[in-house]
Amino acid sequence: MTLTWTDWQAIAVPLVLAVGAVAVLLIDSFWRSASGQLRHTVVTLLTVAVILFGLVFVWAQRDDFKPAFCRPAVEGPAECSLVFEPLTAGLWAVLLIGALGVVGLSAYRLLSADIPVGEYHFLLLSALVGATVLAGARDLATVVIALEVVSLPSFAMVALRRDRRGSEGALKAFLVSVLSTAVMLFGISYLYGVTGSLYLSTIANRLSGLDPELRRVAFAAGLFVIVGFGFKIAAVPFHGWLPDTYVGAPIEVTAFLAVVSKSAGVAGLLVLVTSGVAPSGSELRTVVAILAALTMTVGNLAALRQQEAVRLLAWSSIGQVGFLLAPLAVGDAQAVVGYLAAYVVVTVGAFGAVAVVQRHRPGGLLTDYRGMVRSEPGLAGALIFFLVVLAGLPPGLAGLFTKFAAFQAVIDAHLGWLAIVMAINVMIGLAVYLRWVAELFRLPAEDPFSVDIESPAVAMIALCAATAAVLSILPSTLFSLAI
Repeated sequence: MTLTWTDWQAIAVPLVLAVGAVAVLLIDSFWRSASGQLRHTVVTLLTVAVILFGLVFVWAQRDDFKPAFCRPAVEGPAECSLVFEPLTAGLWAVLLIGALGVVGLSAYRLLSADIPVGEYHFLLLSALVGATVLAGARDLATVVIALEVVSLPSFAMVALRRDRRGSEGALKAFLVSVLSTAVMLFGISYLYGVTGSLYLSTIANRLSGLDPELRRVAFAAGLFVIVGFGFKIAAVPFHGWLPDTYVGAPIEVTAFLAVVSKSAGVAGLLVLVTSGVAPSGSELRTVVAILAALTMTVGNLAALRQQEAVRLLAWSSIGQVGFLLAPLAVGDAQAVVGYLAAYVVVTVGAFGAVAVVQRHRPGGLLTDYRGMVRSEPGLAGALIFFLVVLAGLPPGLAGLFTKFAAFQAVIDAHLGWLAIVMAINVMIGLAVYLRWVAELFRLPAEDPFSVDIESPAVAMIALCAATAAVLSILPSTLFSLAI
């Protein structure tokens, strides 16, 4: 296979991210003469630079179609392993913005002192390479490889602190990942057996022409693939590993898992459902709809019982995955990407606020936030705004519009039962987030504490709040990402 200029353009962003990851590791390993602050600053700026390159590239090429690693097909269009198209551009923008927010929360004096800086940024960029490839993958082999490139660095990031809770969380995530990959590969092997191809476009074309016996085999194979992704994105009932992993990881790594890793899994599942294993009318889309209903219900009900901020956000993120799976089940890529974009922005901001508070109150309880409206009105106001966006309440109109788009997609597909489940879960979600908001206004049992918020944290939380406000005023921006 000969690499063309189009191939190089299509892989430019993952390639630059990979080069940046290697450069970060080399700088941290061999530039020992520099002070820790200078080395941390240089590594952070390099990471920011390669991510900004990706965002600039996506913005400049967002309307283009660039297939990569293609070969002529026996029937139909050429078979390609990776495609850069408007949907890919939208997913890459979401992933890169999320990663940029996490890097901002990991600046000097914000990242925990016991986390090695070079390894942290190397693993972050490596996982981001896999995430971007996954969003553009168009064959099952590339999907599996990219998903593992996302997963393996993420597990290592969880254990960077080298304490018992981090090691336990990393081990749980690793074991679940091994199981999910095995299940996925089992399904892929059968899909290849019945269709004779690993390319998603060819699989989609051949599934409709299978005889009834082979169609049942293809359904079971596709089900195994979706179950494998269900483990990765912590969809119910494959979610048991997520809360302990989130709590055991450093708060910056938890933000990365909630934003980039989860978004990558949703992006990969979106590509699979819309481009290959579950074409329109497939019974597998009903399976995804059932997963959506279970995930949002269990996630929100469990979040109601949580007393720790990180655990609440962990279960809340499971509930949010359910809302993402609902439009995905009907193949509405616009609604999925728009919802994902709003979720990423406000989740980074919420974790930024939690990180600031937990440096002063390590217990991480919701009661630690009592009285913050009086003692830290700026931080409390930003956190309230992030929570109302997640709940879909005004003035968080970005959350309201994305939830409305998800409802519209489901209703247009005549899935009334799923719309009813979504409506019930919106009300449960209101109780989840407003309970936290109420703590911010409640009078504390002791004098409210004041925190020294470092400038990078102020900048990142303010930027997330400003972005969420702009998206609330201009919601069309969210839904233009996948056009």
